[in-house]
Amino acid sequence: MAQGFEEFFRAATGHRPYAYQRVLAEGGLPRSVRVPSGGGKTAGAVLAWLYRRTVAAPEATARRLVYVLPQGSLAHWTHARIGRWLHRLGLADAVDLHLLAGPDGQNGAWRRHPERSAILVGTHDVLLSRALMRGLADSRTMAPVSFGLLNNDAHWVFDEAGLLGPGLPTGERLQALREALGTTAPTGSTWMSAVGDGSTPPAGPGPAPVRRIRQLHPDPERYVADLVAALGAAHRPGTRTIAALGSPARARAVHAALRAAHPGRPVALLLPYHRSAELPLPTRESADGFLVVTRALDAGSDLSGRTVLTELAPWSALVQRAGRCNRHGEHPDGGDLLWCVPPEGPGPDGAVARWLTAHEGAAVTAADLFAVDAPRSPVPEPAPDVPNAPDAPDAPDAPDALGGPELVALFDTARGAGPAGAWPWVQAAADRTVFVAWRAFGPDGPAPEEPEPGRHEQCEAPLAEVAAWLAAAAAEEGDGGGAWLRDRVDGRWRRAVAADLCAGALLLLDAARGGHLPGTGWTPGSRTPVPSLFTGRTPPATACAAWVSLEQHLRETEEEARALTAALPGLTGPQREAVALAARLHDLGKCHHVFQDKLRDGGGDPPEGLLAKSKAPWSNGTSSRPFFRHELVTALLLLAGDHWHPPGTDPSLVAYLAAAHHGHVRVTVRPEPGEAAAALFGVRPGDRTPPFALATGERFPALELAPADPFRPDGRWPRLVAALLADPGLGPFRLAHLEALVRTADWRSSARHDGPNPQAPQG
Repeated sequence: MAQGFEEFFRAATGHRPYAYQRVLAEGGLPRSVRVPSGGGKTAGAVLAWLYRRTVAAPEATARRLVYVLPQGSLAHWTHARIGRWLHRLGLADAVDLHLLAGPDGQNGAWRRHPERSAILVGTHDVLLSRALMRGLADSRTMAPVSFGLLNNDAHWVFDEAGLLGPGLPTGERLQALREALGTTAPTGSTWMSAVGDGSTPPAGPGPAPVRRIRQLHPDPERYVADLVAALGAAHRPGTRTIAALGSPARARAVHAALRAAHPGRPVALLLPYHRSAELPLPTRESADGFLVVTRALDAGSDLSGRTVLTELAPWSALVQRAGRCNRHGEHPDGGDLLWCVPPEGPGPDGAVARWLTAHEGAAVTAADLFAVDAPRSPVPEPAPDVPNAPDAPDAPDAPDALGGPELVALFDTARGAGPAGAWPWVQAAADRTVFVAWRAFGPDGPAPEEPEPGRHEQCEAPLAEVAAWLAAAAAEEGDGGGAWLRDRVDGRWRRAVAADLCAGALLLLDAARGGHLPGTGWTPGSRTPVPSLFTGRTPPATACAAWVSLEQHLRETEEEARALTAALPGLTGPQREAVALAARLHDLGKCHHVFQDKLRDGGGDPPEGLLAKSKAPWSNGTSSRPFFRHELVTALLLLAGDHWHPPGTDPSLVAYLAAAHHGHVRVTVRPEPGEAAAALFGVRPGDRTPPFALATGERFPALELAPADPFRPDGRWPRLVAALLADPGLGPFRLAHLEALVRTADWRSSARHDGPNPQAPQG
């Protein structure tokens, strides 16, 4: 087996694996991997999983690899490297690869094929928030699908665990909860670190280049100017000099001063706060000039510089930054690792400063740093039942441990239900970000029909900086700062207020007021108008090309569900049958006259009988009732009796899976603001459904609906869902996975009838 992996590894990377990397391929990914910086952790973990999934042990290896980098890292590098490995191995069509970081984290394509092998690469804020059903900038209606797929049949690899802040204990607790509550297929976690624990580093991982430690002493009153002068003096022509600053504002200031001081030399600023298409990614070959960063190179990058300056930082971050200095041994005389205390002082990192001071002038290797038993910041107690995970040197503000009650509260995605977000478990307050985009609009804001910004328009930005920028603009202009967002209740554009600024919020800014510069990205000090990337509203390229009867759609959705579950061997027989039956019944509520009228209201020549879908271009009918949800009617029909399910099938599970297939009718179900008394999601007391029967034998008599009764806090529905969540054979992780499979089957059956949209631009 080792020989087979050696050939596999060499084909992907061009060189032989280290001994510890072969061990990972032979035995699978363990709980903990500690290797000195530059020792090939990424290749070791990813290629070991890939080899086992595609060659050595497919059925024993999780279907999805979730590769997690600390927030602030540029996951694009790791994503691109893995893409090259897949291409060289001829596996690009067999294994899906997705990027989940920054605005790209909103790309939901990865959820469409839960049966395929896949690698998800992203930052911990994006991935962990989705694993807690509160994904940053993720729709709450899609959150259960993300939760179900990330917590089942997946292996999580946390790169540089010590840089995850509150995300480290949360990742540990999530793994412990999966093991305690159960998943549909084994789901594991591996924590990787370049910080040693007193053990001997693995034999032979990488070169042993040296870097010399030297302290700088900038005057706090002339801090930026002194740093720029020192960087200029230390730089060697034809080499790269890297400056890692502790804040975006200081990084922008140093970048601007370096450009002014060295007009003929390349000076790049690399922060994660760019629009995706404009993100400047230096290559390993472009090794000349200055590169200014904050945390972009702390994990996931293979860049190297002869000279590296870092402000004092926690030990794990300092080890990573030292690892960028002469990383590949390309400078035989060694590199220079410069460090300084920031203007605000050493803070909690005084012990790190004392170690560096004691080693002034020393030439150290990555293995030397790995062996250091450096004092670390205070941390919370590690999560129980998760042995051998690297400790959390840099998470002083980690919240209380995530537990079962918190997980159940997060499972409820209804408006206003459960915790508002996952932020306390994922990010320190100073690390929270929002997404902004720029468009040209007048003082009255965007037009009512203007769509929300697409991913390519968006730029991630620090929440605190955006809040300060808007406050300053509001004071200057007197109109709220020119920021707009779509109200989550009525869907209309409105001016953003301070309460809207939470992690993951999406704001539309007036392009005329600035806030972004080419090559710099988010720049709150700029008032230069920002070129908008909005190209106008474009109809979808595809649309439903046929009138589809309700009977046909239900039959086809069941077919898709059975095909999908057959490809997932970890499911039990009863779980497969529940998914298939829920798929067969999920759209029963479309029999309601409000929905049928909507399908026929757009025109055309619809056939007789109950319909599930209307044919484009006549598929733009509008509902006569605001908020109408046909799946609520489905739930009411299934709660009205147990005549519709065969023996051995859990009717509660089937009813939940069928009702939850759009993400609106799940746990708490409450009226929308402004709904009529006793109405719920557009369904009114006294509404009647017609009698009908399916070709599979289920019969549903006419029913007078009382929508509110089952969904009251003490009603039948909350008790039903609570029982499913408490069922040892289900629990939140399995339940959400089954929910995701029903929704996937629905998407696929609908896609059977997609064709060119006659309303979309042709050619």
